Amino acid sequence: MGEEEGQKIRIVIKSRSPKTVLIILFFVFLVSIYGYHRLEKDFVYPVVPIAIKADFLSEAYFSELSERYEQIRSEHRKWYIFDTSKAIASHAILTPIMRDLVENQELLNGHKQFDLFFETFDQHVKQLPYITEEIHYFRNDLNRYGGAPEQLEEMIELVACGKWQLFSARYHRYEVSQYDAAYNVKFISSNGRFEVVYHAETGQMVNDPVNMGTYNYAPGSIHPWKYYQHHKYDKVPWKRWGNTDQISYKEITKKQSRHSSTEQKKSTEELHNLIKNKMSDSQKCR
Repeated sequence: MGEEEGQKIRIVIKSRSPKTVLIILFFVFLVSIYGYHRLEKDFVYPVVPIAIKADFLSEAYFSELSERYEQIRSEHRKWYIFDTSKAIASHAILTPIMRDLVENQELLNGHKQFDLFFETFDQHVKQLPYITEEIHYFRNDLNRYGGAPEQLEEMIELVACGKWQLFSARYHRYEVSQYDAAYNVKFISSNGRFEVVYHAETGQMVNDPVNMGTYNYAPGSIHPWKYYQHHKYDKVPWKRWGNTDQISYKEITKKQSRHSSTEQKKSTEELHNLIKNKMSDSQKCR
């Protein structure tokens, strides 16, 4: 075969390769979507007993978590398209972390590894195809570490300093007998993890299972992937199990919402103006 003929063949192959690659990638994408959907529906986390010997929150503790994760993943790795080893390992790691925090609740407050703890926990949650009921409700234990003040007045100072931000409280204004939910306002921490709801008239924190704030394993974002993760790990579990086991999502959403009421709009506007005025005085921020 002459050199010119060889070049023609290579040119033909190159001109068709991109189309072939796109078809293959699209096919793999469809198979992946279907397979991942089946994984979310049918996969059951196996029981993997694990005990961490290092002291809770020590550097050795996090190193041991990483080592055990890699070990468990290696033991369960399968060279399929849908490898479940990450999910198995992360679920196994989350179990002792939850247990250790429950047994050492005060230790995390103000600890130098505070941020690393939440980063590690959230990272493992986002390796799961779905979260369990236990992990979902554990977000309420985590949300207690947000450092939100008891009074709305103090929170407004933190918002003015950029440490928290006012957020939509649309899903936190369902009618309850104890107060008028039209005055509920919601704040989230600067990292998007922690939430808190206050009653604008009383200034008190709202902690009832209908309108309470909860911890976000995957803070919301306009970024498509982050938006998807927030939906998957925060919204979907809420719709399945509610905020606590005291009342279901269906029972919550059957209640009349006070969102968009005249009282709500007026209250929210007044709060916005108050925060705006506070922000003009940044000398108190530390």
